Amino acid sequence: MAKNKKSASTKNAKKTLVIVESPTKTKSLSKFLGTKYKIESSKGHLIDLPRSTMGIDIENNFEPKYITIRGKGPTLATLRKAASQAKEVLLATDPDREGEAISWHLAKALSKNNPNIKRVEFNEITKDAVVKAIENPREIDMSRVNSQQARRLLDRLVGYSISPVLQDKFGSRRFSAGRVQSAALRILCEREEEIENFVPQEYWEFEATFEHVEKKTSAKDKSVPFALVQVDEKKPNIRSQDEALALEKQIENSEFIVTAVEVKSRKVNPPAPYITSRLQQDASTRLGFRAQKTMRIAQRLYEGIEIGKGQVVGLITYMRTDSTRISETGLQMARDYIDRNFSKEYLPEKPQIYTKGKAAQDAHEAIRPTDVNRTPKEMAKYLDADELKLYTLIWNRFVASQMKAGKDEQVKIEVETQGEVKAKFRYTASRVVFDGFRAIYPVGEKKKTYVPSFEKNDPLKLHSLTKTQKFTQPPPRFTEASLIRVMEESGIGRPATYVPTIATLDKRAYIERQGRQLKPTTIGRVVNELLVKHFPEIVDLEFTASMEEKLDKIAQGNANWKKMLRDFFTPFEKEVEKAAQTMEDQSHLIRIPIGRKCPECGHELMKKLGKNGYFIGCSNFAGGCRYSESIPLGECPLCGGNVVKKKSKKGRVFYGCDNYATNGCEFMMRDKPAERPCPKCGSIMGQKIRKTSVLLTCQNPECQFQLEEKGDDA
Repeated sequence: MAKNKKSASTKNAKKTLVIVESPTKTKSLSKFLGTKYKIESSKGHLIDLPRSTMGIDIENNFEPKYITIRGKGPTLATLRKAASQAKEVLLATDPDREGEAISWHLAKALSKNNPNIKRVEFNEITKDAVVKAIENPREIDMSRVNSQQARRLLDRLVGYSISPVLQDKFGSRRFSAGRVQSAALRILCEREEEIENFVPQEYWEFEATFEHVEKKTSAKDKSVPFALVQVDEKKPNIRSQDEALALEKQIENSEFIVTAVEVKSRKVNPPAPYITSRLQQDASTRLGFRAQKTMRIAQRLYEGIEIGKGQVVGLITYMRTDSTRISETGLQMARDYIDRNFSKEYLPEKPQIYTKGKAAQDAHEAIRPTDVNRTPKEMAKYLDADELKLYTLIWNRFVASQMKAGKDEQVKIEVETQGEVKAKFRYTASRVVFDGFRAIYPVGEKKKTYVPSFEKNDPLKLHSLTKTQKFTQPPPRFTEASLIRVMEESGIGRPATYVPTIATLDKRAYIERQGRQLKPTTIGRVVNELLVKHFPEIVDLEFTASMEEKLDKIAQGNANWKKMLRDFFTPFEKEVEKAAQTMEDQSHLIRIPIGRKCPECGHELMKKLGKNGYFIGCSNFAGGCRYSESIPLGECPLCGGNVVKKKSKKGRVFYGCDNYATNGCEFMMRDKPAERPCPKCGSIMGQKIRKTSVLLTCQNPECQFQLEEKGDDA
């Protein structure tokens, strides 16, 4: 009988409620924590500023007016009920400032239902990490909360003050400005101006091959190209064909001697483990992933992957970080793996420690596998193709970061003229002496390893001399990877903001993509010009970076967040009032007459800017006419109709002939139409974005000409 009483009391014992952000995590934590815990998800933010108004009481010391987000009421009600039935509440939101703020909002919302609320934080979703966090709860860190509040309110003050001015001047609600967004747009627009203002300069390059004077020279030695690196002890500056011809004659009439044969050892240090920005950049250049895709996959790897027998485990640590720090556990795990799987010369005597950047928050460690023994080869059967690619990249980089440096042997041979002109030619070769970390993480280009049999003081004669006319090239447009790199180096934004910033520029039609390159649109450039003119401080990179530093000080408890907002807003408010009066009207840019009448009401048709880009619509929209049509992207190769953008029933974008409804033309293409027509037949071409290039394919079935264009990276 006593046994039954005990069983019943155990059954009725209150559980500990653990709240996470993502529903995916609930599965993982349920497996780790067992029946004494109830796991619920907040599904992200539940409480935020209202969308319809500023939501900040500026007169009342910038007091935020938080509300329950529309549609999140049922979730909050579920959590309140669960909290009232729980022994205690543990808030296990993400380990960053945003997660800390979500926990704070939850604590305030649930405190009446259960006052016993604590915060727990883990950097990886593994049993050991989760259990350790649960056993060591803490109070909510209000410095981190206040930093998040300051960022949220600062961005709201900027966005909700400037955006209405832009919307009024353009006559459209789709326009917006933002503290980080507008600074990033300026970077892109200034690069575009550089490209447009660039004036190519002619220059000439020389290469020479040599042979021995006194002995036989092998065919391979005679084919080794030496580059001209100096003329009269200065860097070559040959700017015309006449100069090139004169120098060519002088060199051909010279004698030559080997003046240097140097052999040096070069150390190649391993890279630090990934931080968010580096992962986004590497995934772009090595895998061809957009930053948004990289973070989406990384989120899945972090939250948990099922790896057999119902076991769900996070494969990587938290993926939003700017710190290269590695925990003691991670260091030992990597060293043990290297010791077991590589020969002794690959393991350094001491762990590799990487210094953090000046702006790094260092809140949690670098991105690494939670268990290095879960190799990509072993995980392949549990991951899809893209997940495996990204996991492999993270795993390789982390293990490589704890391996010994590589060693290369570099050979430099210099040959100089002995005549009226003093010209120096140079050839360098390099070979791997010890691959080190490159055994699993290759870096650099393919090396020139051949060394010709020329020795110092050898007299040589010219075998061949070639001159090549070239022109300087403008700087390349930014890609996602290079823009993120510049934002990071400039101190603009933080790991969690890079992807949303680029997504906003896309959404607002401020940028367009040409292959991997990001190009500001006409609208984007006009917006940037207006912001630079009327809000120079907001788009100033140094100012934006200084605001990030102030937010970091608030997170460290070294600054008052409301004072920071007051110091910013007082002069900013005057700039907004002035801009509202003096900014020029721009409505002509988003409503452009096209010289045709509406077939339904007879009013003028116009090219308009909508939420999905430009389209053709009736100017009598306010009067009730809803006629619209897509903008032609090219000519149908089958019937001569217009190729337009369409959507399938499932919402997938494709491109087809607009004569489908009238003559049944079924022409369709999946690839986005290219701006240029086929150079062979003049028909429409599709563009397929590859890792380092764009493949253009003619859509005319009788032609199908293909052209590959390289995609430059800044």
